[in-house]
Amino acid sequence: MKTIVAEGTLQAPAQRPQTNGNGMANGTGKSKLNKVELLKRKKSPLSLIHDIYRWADEGFDSIPPEYYDLFKWHGFFYRKQTPGYFMLRMRISNGVLNSSQLRAIAEISRDCGRGVGDFTTRQNIQLRWITIEEMPAIIEKLQAVGLGSEQTGMDNFRNVTGCPLTGLTHHELLDTRQLTAATALSLLGPEFENIPRKFNISINGCRLDCTHAQSNDIGLTPATGRMGTRTVPGFNVVVGGHMGSRNPHLAVPLDTFVRSSQVTALCRAIMTVFRDNGNRSVRGKARLWYLIDEWGIEQFRDEVTKVLGEKLPSAGACQLYPDPDPLEQDHVGVHPQIQEGLSYVGMVVPTGRTKAEQLFALADLADKYGSREIRLTNDQNVIIPNVPTCKTDDLLGEPLLEDWSPSPSGVMRGLVTCTGIDHCHFALNDTKGISLAIARKLEERLPDRDKVVRLNVSGCVHACGRHRLSEIGLEATRLRQDGKVIDGFNIFEGGRLGEDARLGDEVHRKATIEGTTELLADTIASRYRSEAAPAAAPA
Repeated sequence: MKTIVAEGTLQAPAQRPQTNGNGMANGTGKSKLNKVELLKRKKSPLSLIHDIYRWADEGFDSIPPEYYDLFKWHGFFYRKQTPGYFMLRMRISNGVLNSSQLRAIAEISRDCGRGVGDFTTRQNIQLRWITIEEMPAIIEKLQAVGLGSEQTGMDNFRNVTGCPLTGLTHHELLDTRQLTAATALSLLGPEFENIPRKFNISINGCRLDCTHAQSNDIGLTPATGRMGTRTVPGFNVVVGGHMGSRNPHLAVPLDTFVRSSQVTALCRAIMTVFRDNGNRSVRGKARLWYLIDEWGIEQFRDEVTKVLGEKLPSAGACQLYPDPDPLEQDHVGVHPQIQEGLSYVGMVVPTGRTKAEQLFALADLADKYGSREIRLTNDQNVIIPNVPTCKTDDLLGEPLLEDWSPSPSGVMRGLVTCTGIDHCHFALNDTKGISLAIARKLEERLPDRDKVVRLNVSGCVHACGRHRLSEIGLEATRLRQDGKVIDGFNIFEGGRLGEDARLGDEVHRKATIEGTTELLADTIASRYRSEAAPAAAPA
C-alpha cells in the first residue's frame, strides 16, 4: 500500500511503477492529497458506525458537517435538498431478493421514507427521507433479513451486478449468483474501505450482455477457454469503464480468461492495484481508467498478475451475442425458463420510481405465484421468476401489473432515468418527471410494442442515467428563453455496446422540453420508417 509520510502527502513504495498514478514521478517524493483523502486520514470511515449510534441519541445538530460524506460508507447519503435527511442505499448482489427482504425494505420506506423509493441501474433500491434517529433501527432491520448497506457509496465498490435471470435462462453460459455474492463479501471491510474513487463490478454469464460490461471498472463476460484438450466455460475481462464526467471511457480488454473459481481473486487483485496506485490528488482523475491510461494495459496487467500470484491465459472465445435482440436483452415480458413448466414475468417500472405499497404488493405476488423470489434489473425494472406457466395469466390480471406492465410501449420499455433534482444536488432538472412526460407523449405517436426505443436520461454530466451508452440519450441542461432560465436537454445519439462499441455523440445542445420531444419523435419515426423500408432489389 502507499505509505503516508506527512500531513497531506503520500509516497509510493519503491517497488511500484515509476509514477504514482497521477502523472508525478515517485522520485519527487510527495503529492498533495485531495480533501476527501485528508478526511479519510482524519477519521476511518467504517469506524463512524459508533458515532452514528451516538448521534442517533443526540440528534442531527450534533453531527459535524465535515463528516456527512463518511456516512456513505454505511449506506446513508446526506442531501442538500433535504436538510436533516439522508438517502439509504442497500447492497443487493446480482439484484436477487426474497419476499421477506423486500417487505423489510417496504416497511422502512413506509415508516421512515415517506413511502417512496427508486430502483437503480445497478440492481438496487434507494429510499429517501431517513433521519439520524432512525438509522440504528434501519441497520438492524436490514441485518435481520440478511441485507446490509455498508460501503455502498463514495470511495467504495458499488453493487456487484449480474444477469437478473441468472440460473433461469437459456441465454446463459454460467450462473453468477454465488460469484457476485462471494465477490461482494470478499471486498467488504477495512481492506478496501479506502480506495481512491468509486468502483463498479459486473459479473455476467448471460450472452445478452444485460449488465453492460463495458461501462464498468471490471466487466466479466461469458467466454470459453482451453484446459488441456477440453473447452471450459469462464469469463473474458474488460477494465476501466466509467460513464461520468465530460471524459467518459468504455472499458478496454485485459486480454485475460478466468474460470469461475478465479473470479473473486482476480477482482481483489485489480482492486488492490487500484487501491495502492490510484490517483489520490485529483478526484476528477481518480477512477481506474486514468491509472490504466497512464501505465498502458500491458503494465497494468503485469501488476495485477503480480498481486494475483499466477499468470492467467489470454482471453478466450467470446460467447456474447454480436447483436442481441432488444426484446430479449431487457428481460421484460413473459418468457419460459430453462426449468420445465416455469416462466418469469418481467415488468417495467416507469422511471424506476416506486411506492411502499407497490413493494408490498410485489412481495405478495412473489409469494402467491412464484418462489418468494424477486429479481431487479439494470434497467430499473423487476422480475418475478419461477411462476408456473399455468398461472401466468392469473398473475397478468393482478392490479400491480396495470401500473408495472410486462407489455409496455417500445418507448416506455426503453426508458431509464437518474434520480433528478428533487434528491440530487448535481441534477439540473426533474429528470424522472420530465422524461416520463416526454415518453408518454412519444408513445402516443409511436405506440409500437415491438420497437424498443432506448432512451436514457441523466440529470448532469455524472451520467447516472447512462445517457451516452444509449441509442438516444438526454443530459439535463438549463437555457435562457425570453429572458427566463428554463429546463432543457442536450441530446446524444448513437451510443452502443458490443463489438462496435461507441459512446453517443452530442447532436443537439440546449433543446427546450418541447423541442426535445419533437426532435425525438422525428428521430424515432425516421428510424421506424428506415427499418420498415423493403430492401433494394438486386441489380
